[in-house]
Amino acid sequence: MADINRKRRNVLKSSLSLGLGSIISPNIIFASSDSLNYLDATEQARLIRTGEVSTLEMVMSAIERIESLNPNLNAVVTNSFEQAIDIAKTNPISGPFSGVPYLVKDLLDQKGVRTTSGSRMFANRIANRNASNVQAAFDMGLISLGKTNTPEFGLLGTTESLLLGPAKNPWNLLHSTGGSSGGSAAAVASGMVAIASASDGGGSIRVPASCCGIVGLKPSIHRTIDDAQPNRPVDLSVRFVHTRTVRDCATALYHMQKIDRSGELPQIPEQIMPNKKRLKIALITKNMLGSEAESDVRNSIENTAALCEELGHEIEIIEPFIDGERFIDSFITMWAHGARTVIRIAEENFGRTESVLNQLLEPWTLGLGKWFDRLPVGHVERAVKRLQEDTLKTNQIFNAHDMILSPVIQTAAPKIGFMAPDIPYDQLLERSVNFITFTPLANVTGDPAMSLPLGWSPSGLPIGSHFHSSIGTEKQLLELALQLEEASPWKDRWPS
Repeated sequence: MADINRKRRNVLKSSLSLGLGSIISPNIIFASSDSLNYLDATEQARLIRTGEVSTLEMVMSAIERIESLNPNLNAVVTNSFEQAIDIAKTNPISGPFSGVPYLVKDLLDQKGVRTTSGSRMFANRIANRNASNVQAAFDMGLISLGKTNTPEFGLLGTTESLLLGPAKNPWNLLHSTGGSSGGSAAAVASGMVAIASASDGGGSIRVPASCCGIVGLKPSIHRTIDDAQPNRPVDLSVRFVHTRTVRDCATALYHMQKIDRSGELPQIPEQIMPNKKRLKIALITKNMLGSEAESDVRNSIENTAALCEELGHEIEIIEPFIDGERFIDSFITMWAHGARTVIRIAEENFGRTESVLNQLLEPWTLGLGKWFDRLPVGHVERAVKRLQEDTLKTNQIFNAHDMILSPVIQTAAPKIGFMAPDIPYDQLLERSVNFITFTPLANVTGDPAMSLPLGWSPSGLPIGSHFHSSIGTEKQLLELALQLEEASPWKDRWPS
């Protein structure tokens, strides 16, 4: 089948070069692999729905692109091509993204497919069910072609696990994709797929979106369908998707949302239009430790602020409003609690000796666990209380502003190896804290936040702009995102 489709596309390319369009016969239209993979999920679904492209053609096109690009990018770490082809051939599919290719982050289970969580401890684990968030994607009609690269248990801001190797940034192969949804971001940015699963417990949707130049929304806590159980005293993580366009993001959120009967989270409407009202936006370019972002990043965020002003919004510069040192200590306590849980699983199933743990888990994970073990009695409870206080301080900002605009990260995407998991723990901790200081706050507060690809470094690396608003206000974020996408479009900007 791949050979047949390749021949069809070669015929198409020849016809295009002769100016004959894409019609091969009066009844059949074939699209080239490149033309399909440069479309967003909404348009791919429309072509399938109208019969201009078959589901099988769409799936084969994505498979060919993955096979072509993945040897350089290492974004896809396990494929489920045969399963996808069978679904495309035989299963009736319905939903807003019916027949559209998809990829699943390797922290989430897809039935019958390997789920490693980026760890040697689970190198050969085969999932026996679909995670509920994965099933929600399938219910939208998406067809998974496999699993995307992730750091060990999502515990690091870069995607370079010892098991899976580094995912590489499509804009520059020497640079990181960010983490922990780095494989998904690279896959979407390179056009392997138009939409891929992602999750965020400290910035893991937004950081890779910034590094790779795509759209990354972290929804409000408990907004999306998700059966994951929190492994920390504060529930930080949400599961959603990466996309190239805001309309794909909005459609996915509408269909993946849980119905919140408490009323705390207003339901996301099916149709969201570009913003037309004047917003008051707080601009902050210093991280919570008081350090300015790198000049390229700061310039990019200030350009975004200027664009917002041109669109009629009010910008007010603010200073850091929480105690950065205290926040970081409290947040790392939550992060290290998760690492300690992982270590406990390894000890209970494989043994407690240092040599065994070193074979199963990475130095970063073990370092976080040891850090947690040294905490004084009562420190976890104190950290939770402090994070609750920081949430109240953030809510005070939203009493006077509609949202906060900041960098996503302090720098553009760092080089691969700069935050590798085998760097000495203290050095890696310092680098991680300096790199990711803007995104974790929204995880602690439970608020929605998103990265939009509105900036670029002089060397051609993407720089995301981070918009953070109060809990339950994804509609407001998406309305502004649509307005900004219309004013400064990015969909036709691709890595070479």
